[in-house]
Amino acid sequence: MKVTLDIQDNKAAAFLNFIKSLDFIRIQSKEDYEEPTRQEILNSIKQGIKEAQLHQEGEIKLQSARDFLNEL
Repeated sequence: MKVTLDIQDNKAAAFLNFIKSLDFIRIQSKEDYEEPTRQEILNSIKQGIKEAQLHQEGEIKLQSARDFLNEL
């Protein structure tokens, strides 16, 4: 699960020190995030189109939006 927090600047250092002590928390800073390249985005779109075509042809079954939302 990912959670985004908005913390007052004067409280952030204390909060970060606390959560760093928890072994089940992983802190991801903006520096850790790498934006996908143009090619990765295009490949992802192509894969989605291919899956949609296979679904229309009856070759694969896709998860419904309701099932997807229930997993969240």
